[in-house]
Amino acid sequence: MKLISFLGTGKYESVCYHWEGKRYESRFVAEALARLSNVTSAVILATEGAEQTHGQALADAFANAAIDCQFKRIRNGQSPDELWDNFSILTDLLDTEEPALLDITHGFRSQPFFAGAVVAFLRTIRNKTSSVRVVYGAFEARDANNQTPVWDLTPFVELLDITQNIHIFLQSGQAENLAAHIEELGRKLACEWARTKQGPRPQLDNFAKALREFSESLTTVRVGQILLSNGRKPSKAAQLLQAIDEAKADLTQHLPPVARVLDAMRAMVEPLTPERTDLTGDEGKALMASLARLYLSLGRYAETGIVLREGWVNLYATSQATCPGQSFDKQEREKAEKRMSLAGNTERELAGLRNDIEHAGFRQQPLPPQTIREKLQRFLDTFEQAQLATKPETSEGTIWFVSRHPGAVAWAARQGLKVDRQVAHLDPDEVQAGDTVIGTLPVHLAAQVCARKARYLHLSLDLPPEARGLELSADDLERYGARLEAYHIAQE
Repeated sequence: MKLISFLGTGKYESVCYHWEGKRYESRFVAEALARLSNVTSAVILATEGAEQTHGQALADAFANAAIDCQFKRIRNGQSPDELWDNFSILTDLLDTEEPALLDITHGFRSQPFFAGAVVAFLRTIRNKTSSVRVVYGAFEARDANNQTPVWDLTPFVELLDITQNIHIFLQSGQAENLAAHIEELGRKLACEWARTKQGPRPQLDNFAKALREFSESLTTVRVGQILLSNGRKPSKAAQLLQAIDEAKADLTQHLPPVARVLDAMRAMVEPLTPERTDLTGDEGKALMASLARLYLSLGRYAETGIVLREGWVNLYATSQATCPGQSFDKQEREKAEKRMSLAGNTERELAGLRNDIEHAGFRQQPLPPQTIREKLQRFLDTFEQAQLATKPETSEGTIWFVSRHPGAVAWAARQGLKVDRQVAHLDPDEVQAGDTVIGTLPVHLAAQVCARKARYLHLSLDLPPEARGLELSADDLERYGARLEAYHIAQE
């Protein structure tokens, strides 16, 4: 590791510098740092006046320590050109694979500022996250015994990385780099906590994980994962919202500036978090509109078009056609798409816009970007005001919910299930082709339902032995992973 330090023209007093449990007395902080760390070489940035004043004495100190030391001439920084020259000199010194210890203790006037700017610049363009440590010998903080601490300012440089990546997340939804920085911070805080065991153990792992999973789902347009719970886990948006709240205390204590922007992250995610298991009804429409609006605000027009188009299909769909995952009914979705295609001009125009985007404008009259954005905004405003489609004349069948347990009925209502008939016991002879039966039927009754060309959704639970035979509440059902799973059962 090499040491890069500034030298000034001031009168330096001998003090005892202490850093990372070690001490060394010198009037030059650069010499003390060389002795207190594992540096193998040093570069001293000095103006002509500074080198004439202290250069020989510092060179002798390094010679006594058997550490190679070179002086690099910098300018006084009295004009923008001189500042840019100094910026370039420090950039060349730091833009290597060798780790560096950058000491800004004796940086004069603008020198510490542009030193920080160089580090931030290189961390951005070279993605170097740990090759430079920034330190400062705090002469003004010495005690009565002349003991002077060396402060590690690297966390403030790392703050620039995190801040930049928070900005990227808020502007684009991309969070991979931000999650990596949060994970690294979490590991450092956990190591510090392990040494002292003071206070609660910092917990940032869940925050990093929730950020990454939400961002990945956003990038891949996994609408179901972003917006819907699956019975056992909340949606990715809800998980991130919870993780933001849980991380706030740790970030407030250890990285206060980051904690300040958590409210902006929360405001970004919160509109996506009402818990649902499908996207039917006004609430489902509102969620799809919120997701489309987020994509539009991020400048992600292709995703905006996709979500709007699928949201419009949802207006014509049954619940089974609006819940991506195990309960999704492809045939019902195809029926809804056909209904939308026969609807008004707005729906057809939106489908055309989505196709223009998805086919990358490969047509005779591709829409210009500004027109695409304006149309998407208009479609979004129209979608938010759109009415749910009425049930078509060709009935989609009756939805039965079969249960004698109040907890199951309450759970179904909590999930927003659209039930036409709720019964304690099912008479299979009443079931018609096209109906949907939800419950926990015995195998022989479920087979009769399927034989009548109706659809059977089983209310599945992961019950521990101690809960079997008990009357379960809606909360119990959620705790034991209640979910609907489609089965086709036939008697041999």
